[in-house]
Amino acid sequence: MSIFSLVILVTALLFLYFVIRGINKNKILFDQAAMWLVLGILMVICALFPSIPGWFSRILGFQLTSNFVLFLAVILLMVLLFFQTIQISKQKEAIKDLIQEVSMVKKDIREDGDKRD
Repeated sequence: MSIFSLVILVTALLFLYFVIRGINKNKILFDQAAMWLVLGILMVICALFPSIPGWFSRILGFQLTSNFVLFLAVILLMVLLFFQTIQISKQKEAIKDLIQEVSMVKKDIREDGDKRD
Protein backbone atom coordinates (compact mmCIF):
# COMPACT_ATOMS: atom_id res chain seq x y z
CA MET A 1 0.00 0.00 0.00
CA SER A 2 1.45 3.32 -1.06
CA ILE A 3 1.58 6.40 1.15
CA PHE A 4 -1.04 8.04 -1.06
CA SER A 5 -3.47 5.13 -0.54
CA LEU A 6 -2.79 5.25 3.18
CA VAL A 7 -3.57 8.99 3.31
CA ILE A 8 -6.81 8.42 1.38
CA LEU A 9 -7.76 5.55 3.70
CA VAL A 10 -7.17 7.62 6.85
CA THR A 11 -9.06 10.55 5.34
CA ALA A 12 -11.99 8.30 4.38
CA LEU A 13 -12.13 6.74 7.84
CA LEU A 14 -12.07 10.18 9.48
CA PHE A 15 -14.81 11.31 7.10
CA LEU A 16 -16.95 8.29 8.03
CA TYR A 17 -16.29 8.91 11.72
CA PHE A 18 -17.53 12.51 11.50
CA VAL A 19 -20.61 11.52 9.50
CA ILE A 20 -21.55 8.77 11.97
CA ARG A 21 -20.85 11.10 14.89
CA GLY A 22 -23.13 13.72 13.31
CA ILE A 23 -25.89 11.13 12.97
CA ASN A 24 -25.48 9.99 16.58
CA LYS A 25 -25.61 13.56 17.91
CA ASN A 26 -28.68 14.31 15.74
CA LYS A 27 -26.86 17.02 13.81
CA ILE A 28 -27.46 15.24 10.49
CA LEU A 29 -30.61 13.41 9.47
CA PHE A 30 -29.96 9.84 8.40
CA ASP A 31 -31.75 10.44 5.08
CA GLN A 32 -29.23 13.08 4.14
CA ALA A 33 -26.28 11.29 5.72
CA ALA A 34 -26.88 8.07 3.75
CA MET A 35 -25.29 9.56 0.65
CA TRP A 36 -22.26 10.70 2.66
CA LEU A 37 -21.92 7.23 4.16
CA VAL A 38 -21.96 5.66 0.69
CA LEU A 39 -19.36 8.19 -0.47
CA GLY A 40 -17.14 7.40 2.53
CA ILE A 41 -17.41 3.66 1.90
CA LEU A 42 -16.51 4.19 -1.76
CA MET A 43 -13.48 6.20 -0.65
CA VAL A 44 -12.38 3.35 1.62
CA ILE A 45 -12.82 0.82 -1.20
CA CYS A 46 -10.83 2.99 -3.62
CA ALA A 47 -8.09 3.42 -1.03
CA LEU A 48 -7.86 -0.34 -0.44
CA PHE A 49 -8.08 -1.22 -4.14
CA PRO A 50 -6.53 1.70 -6.07
CA SER A 51 -6.85 -0.12 -9.40
CA ILE A 52 -10.67 0.19 -9.37
CA PRO A 53 -10.83 3.91 -10.34
CA GLY A 54 -8.21 3.29 -13.04
CA TRP A 55 -10.22 0.39 -14.42
CA PHE A 56 -13.42 2.45 -14.55
CA SER A 57 -11.63 5.38 -16.17
CA ARG A 58 -10.22 3.15 -18.92
CA ILE A 59 -13.63 1.55 -19.56
CA LEU A 60 -15.32 4.95 -19.84
CA GLY A 61 -12.58 6.33 -22.10
CA PHE A 62 -10.79 8.75 -19.78
CA GLN A 63 -7.08 9.04 -20.47
CA LEU A 64 -6.19 9.92 -16.89
CA THR A 65 -7.71 8.58 -13.71
CA SER A 66 -7.59 12.06 -12.19
CA ASN A 67 -9.86 13.33 -14.98
CA PHE A 68 -12.32 10.55 -14.16
CA VAL A 69 -12.27 11.35 -10.44
CA LEU A 70 -12.77 15.05 -11.14
CA PHE A 71 -15.66 14.22 -13.48
CA LEU A 72 -17.27 12.07 -10.77
CA ALA A 73 -16.85 14.87 -8.22
CA VAL A 74 -18.56 17.38 -10.52
CA ILE A 75 -21.43 14.97 -11.24
CA LEU A 76 -21.82 14.20 -7.53
CA LEU A 77 -21.95 17.91 -6.68
CA MET A 78 -24.53 18.53 -9.39
CA VAL A 79 -26.74 15.70 -8.09
CA LEU A 80 -26.35 16.98 -4.54
CA LEU A 81 -27.29 20.50 -5.60
CA PHE A 82 -30.35 19.22 -7.47
CA PHE A 83 -31.64 17.25 -4.47
CA GLN A 84 -31.01 20.16 -2.12
CA THR A 85 -32.88 22.46 -4.50
CA ILE A 86 -35.85 20.09 -4.41
CA GLN A 87 -35.69 20.03 -0.61
CA ILE A 88 -35.50 23.83 -0.39
CA SER A 89 -38.50 24.15 -2.69
CA LYS A 90 -40.53 21.79 -0.51
CA GLN A 91 -39.49 23.69 2.62
CA LYS A 92 -40.45 27.04 1.07
CA GLU A 93 -43.87 25.65 0.22
CA ALA A 94 -44.28 24.27 3.75
CA ILE A 95 -43.22 27.61 5.27
CA LYS A 96 -45.73 29.44 3.07
CA ASP A 97 -48.51 27.06 4.18
CA LEU A 98 -47.51 27.50 7.84
CA ILE A 99 -47.50 31.30 7.53
CA GLN A 100 -50.98 31.23 6.01
CA GLU A 101 -52.24 28.90 8.73
CA VAL A 102 -50.74 31.02 11.54
CA SER A 103 -52.24 34.15 9.98
CA MET A 104 -55.70 32.56 9.91
CA VAL A 105 -55.35 31.42 13.54
CA LYS A 106 -54.26 34.94 14.59
CA LYS A 107 -57.22 36.41 12.74
CA ASP A 108 -59.60 34.00 14.49
CA ILE A 109 -58.08 34.85 17.88
CA ARG A 110 -58.45 38.59 17.20
CA GLU A 111 -62.05 38.15 16.08
CA ASP A 112 -62.83 36.10 19.19
CA GLY A 113 -61.21 38.77 21.34
CA ASP A 114 -63.22 41.52 19.66
CA LYS A 115 -66.48 39.58 20.16
CA ARG A 116 -65.79 39.21 23.89
CA ASP A 117 -65.17 42.93 24.34
